[in-house]
Amino acid sequence: MVVNPKFASSVILYRLKNSINKSNQCNFEVFLIQRAKSMRFLGGVHAFPGGKLEEDDYSDINITRCKGLDKFKAHQLILDKKTYHDNENYSLGFWIAGIREIFEEIGLLFAYNKEINLINLIDQKYKEKFDIYREKLIADQIILSEIMLKEDLYYAIDRLYYFKHFITPEISPIRYDTRFFLAEMPPNQLLKPDSTEIISAEWCCPTDAIKRYRKKQIILIPPQYSCLSNLCKIVDIGDFCSSLS
Repeated sequence: MVVNPKFASSVILYRLKNSINKSNQCNFEVFLIQRAKSMRFLGGVHAFPGGKLEEDDYSDINITRCKGLDKFKAHQLILDKKTYHDNENYSLGFWIAGIREIFEEIGLLFAYNKEINLINLIDQKYKEKFDIYREKLIADQIILSEIMLKEDLYYAIDRLYYFKHFITPEISPIRYDTRFFLAEMPPNQLLKPDSTEIISAEWCCPTDAIKRYRKKQIILIPPQYSCLSNLCKIVDIGDFCSSLS
């Protein structure tokens, strides 16, 4: 019996490099995590932060707190012959799910304040408050829309660029319909991987990650390998992301 795939989002976080190596012409690095080996799905695999869509991700409340992209444009961006839905809220929900997942997994929050500036989580008064929010979110004691409303924040949707779409093969007992996004590391925030799900995390060039995979030093599944292979061909990540919007 074929299992219906669950909707999911994954975010490929990148940062610019100060120089370009002769052996690697790209001007950026990506953030890779290694999933805990005890996890039921893809334990021990190197991947990008992400997870399945939750009901709150595509709620009307969340949809109204998005900046930079409306639900109709989002739906057109991800629409393809493999799409399993025709709901515009679901489409924009992929972006919101990506933002929520990276906040839960690595502590970054792509959110604007009411002045449409990215939130500063290095500021001590915000850092302590949002560390508590994150703990409650991970423990299912609060949902992200409640945090956004309470702090009068808006999802920085325009900071995530839709990149790839993969669906787990029908032979798998656990399947996901996953959208991959590219996003630049935001300023005034620090990476804090969740130690319960992540056993290691690192910045690396896409070409170096592929080399390590071929030497069997890390494990990648086809979607991650495909994304990294495509990223190896990109010289200027800023120009590339601009072409996706």
